[in-house]
Amino acid sequence: MEEKDYKPIPEQIVEMNFQTEQLYRAIQQLKPSYRHVIILRKLKEFSTAETSLILNWSESKVKMTLKRALVELKNELMRGGVTNEILR
Repeated sequence: MEEKDYKPIPEQIVEMNFQTEQLYRAIQQLKPSYRHVIILRKLKEFSTAETSLILNWSESKVKMTLKRALVELKNELMRGGVTNEILR
């Protein structure tokens, strides 16, 4: 059986772009330490060890700050009208 390439329809592309824009806006609302750790760990996909070197933090501080930052990011997105469905 041949697998077909998935191509999103224009409405899906618009929705994905809108969600991406909302995500970046919400990240910009976070305090700098939260913003930095989310960008490095989740967007740039650096490891905890790499992030700790870049930020000059302990690995445990990276982990704790990321955990708190993600909670705050979720709250910020929800304040902006993003539903729980999108946050999963």
